[in-house]
Amino acid sequence: MYKFARILILTATIFLGFYDVGLSAVQDTVAQQPDTTVIIGPVQVDSIQMDTIKLDTARTDTSSDLDQVGQDTGKALSEIENLISVGVILAIIIALIITYFLNRFVVVVLENLSEQFTSYRLGIKRMVPVVRLVIWTFAIYIIIAGIINPPLSTIITVLASVGIAVGFAAQDILKNIFGGFIIIMDRPFQVGDKIQVAEHYGEVLSIGLRSSRIVTPDDSVVTIPNSELMNKAVSNANSSALDCQVVAEIFLPMNVDVDTVKRIAYRAAVSSRYVYLQKPIAIIALNEVHEENFVLKLRVKAYVLDIRYEFPFKSDMTELILSELKQRDMLPKQEYIDKS
Repeated sequence: MYKFARILILTATIFLGFYDVGLSAVQDTVAQQPDTTVIIGPVQVDSIQMDTIKLDTARTDTSSDLDQVGQDTGKALSEIENLISVGVILAIIIALIITYFLNRFVVVVLENLSEQFTSYRLGIKRMVPVVRLVIWTFAIYIIIAGIINPPLSTIITVLASVGIAVGFAAQDILKNIFGGFIIIMDRPFQVGDKIQVAEHYGEVLSIGLRSSRIVTPDDSVVTIPNSELMNKAVSNANSSALDCQVVAEIFLPMNVDVDTVKRIAYRAAVSSRYVYLQKPIAIIALNEVHEENFVLKLRVKAYVLDIRYEFPFKSDMTELILSELKQRDMLPKQEYIDKS
């Protein structure tokens, strides 16, 4: 920018020099010609002298305009030099480093607090995205208003230029960022919720501006762009509650005693150490076709004490039910065929 301004001033100076040479040549030519007088009524005006006066006036105005442009350009260059000085750049780098480590420190503190106070674990975890957003927003404000401190016109110009450039070059990133803002504000799900997105199911680990992360039952971390989360159906299993409903399914032959099986399933769910007894337990028996055979599908629906124990609770109910049915000899005996 500084070099471009210097080239612009140099070009204007050269143009003014050519203008002075041309004007001198015109004045010399006019001096060699005879004077002509134009009579308009009672007043006589020397036309050659009038042209000379007009040219002198134009020269004076052009010189004043160029001087003003030079002064404005010099002022702009001095402002730019002050904005992008080495000290300002170092201050910005230090501010970004401090913000990064402060952000990490606050997140670690909140994570530790959530593990110590298990009753408020989900509430504390849900503060993490908001706190991160507030910290970075405050840091950007300090950098712009406190360190750089540019004029308002410069801010508007830079924002307009950056907005146009980013709008064309980073449309997908902007979609993800806007999606992150909408998820944080609208809260279709929060950190700690169990959600289903397409074929991915798991607990929400974090909600960022670009993407969100969930951990699956196989302990795999899946990163999903926020734009996809806004355009796809998201199933929330617990909806910000610490407990969630767990469904265990067991297939039994059609000739079993349904009432006995339902009582066994209810006792198995109640006796589990992971059950949340403040909410109801439902036992549903369905007649379905499984592998070309009519079977009784038993669905045991109960609430787990903590969403972390969702799958241990499901396994516990299944094991207790099958163990009791086996003791009562209510399970079909498998026929093994020797293929050797």
